[in-house]
Amino acid sequence: MKKIIPIIFLAVAIFIGVKGYLYYSDTYKATPAYTVVPDKVPEKEIAKDMSGKKITDSDGTANYTYDYSFDFIKENGKRQTQDYAMTSDNPTPYEPGTYLMAEISNKRVVKGPYAVEESKIPKEILEQLKK
Repeated sequence: MKKIIPIIFLAVAIFIGVKGYLYYSDTYKATPAYTVVPDKVPEKEIAKDMSGKKITDSDGTANYTYDYSFDFIKENGKRQTQDYAMTSDNPTPYEPGTYLMAEISNKRVVKGPYAVEESKIPKEILEQLKK
């Protein structure tokens, strides 16, 4: 019985470690990806949280959002559609046709997106973006 308890503890610790690593890899491990801003600018809306309550700053000023759905192309050539909400008290939408670069994971935009010059985009990805 004394030998089984440490073995069970070790198995549980390994299980939790593996699950934690998989969650981290899926959610936060990011790779560079590129996209082009669609021609249609989404409507400016009042930002709301998950329960539908209006999001405000500490001074009570309402926040607004532009909800985008970008078709990213990762550096390995794989495509991934990712939603992105640009939220602030006075957000400025992206200019249609602008090239963007972001670091994305399998679940979210981790960093960015930022405007990038066409010359900075790898040629293979640029060809796919222009299609």
